[in-house]
Amino acid sequence: MSDAFESRESPQGGEDYLTVSLDDDLFAIRVGSVHEVLDPPPVTNVPNAPDFAPGLINVRGNILPLIDLRRRFDMHPVPDTEHTRVIVSRIEAGGDGFFVGIKADAVHEVLAVGRTAIEPLPENGTRWPTRFLAGVIRHENRFVILLDLERILGQSDTPSLH
Repeated sequence: MSDAFESRESPQGGEDYLTVSLDDDLFAIRVGSVHEVLDPPPVTNVPNAPDFAPGLINVRGNILPLIDLRRRFDMHPVPDTEHTRVIVSRIEAGGDGFFVGIKADAVHEVLAVGRTAIEPLPENGTRWPTRFLAGVIRHENRFVILLDLERILGQSDTPSLH
């Protein structure tokens, strides 16, 4: 699979991020890891798979694990809507790269984020597991939470996908 999204460095020396939502919260994924964005394809369930990785998807002949961000963050499940999307991303974990599909409620826009715009996470007070997050930025009077996909998929306290 070749990269369909092209990452460019932002004017402030940062990177571009693709924003996605879960309920009313905004999250961001580094564009450099995004291959493409799809409508949700059919899912083949895998017995005994981790709850956050319910099955496999076929993307033009490539079989990929599907990661459901809602389940990974212990959120209540909701049915897919016309806005639900799967973000095909390349994950670099343990020296090996592999593709996964990441399911989100919706995909919004690409933000150019300068390095100085990324703030550390608060020590407490966030409802999201901080071990899966890379930081936070402010955008149009909202907070956007930066996801660390490698940590989301590679935590030692949960089953691994690779």
